[in-house]
Amino acid sequence: MATAEFLSPLNLLKQGIRAGTRAAVTGPLVAVAAATSVAEAVVAIPRLSRSLESLADSAESLPTVAADLERLATVAPALENLAEAIDDLRELAKVVPSLESLGESVVPLAETVESLKPLADTVAQMQAAIETLNATVSPLQGTAERLGRFVDRLPQGRRSRHDYNS
Repeated sequence: MATAEFLSPLNLLKQGIRAGTRAAVTGPLVAVAAATSVAEAVVAIPRLSRSLESLADSAESLPTVAADLERLATVAPALENLAEAIDDLRELAKVVPSLESLGESVVPLAETVESLKPLADTVAQMQAAIETLNATVSPLQGTAERLGRFVDRLPQGRRSRHDYNS
């Protein structure tokens, strides 16, 4: 047992020496690698700083961009409708000159309509007078026919056509 106890610290010492040797050999390599990484990181700091400044500038404009996007979202359906109606709009654009010349013709036509309103009122009044006259003359027509038959029955009541024409 004593030998095992003695060998055990010896084994520990051997293992420690091996580890130390390994550390002595690989330590500088690890240190060089770490120094290289640190140097690369130090070189990248100005680039990162510029990138962060650019991001900060962009971040300041985000509320404006968000508002613009919201406005675009609200008008998107209307824009889609316009896109669908583009052919119709082109056809309407072709017709516009004709409509403009037609508009120039409408003004005199409107003036003519205004001048014809008194004539329409007069015609309406005449129509009322004609209806009244018709209501008055219709019974007289029947009376005139009966009177004509009565005169025809009278002796010498018949007149010749010659008498009517003179």
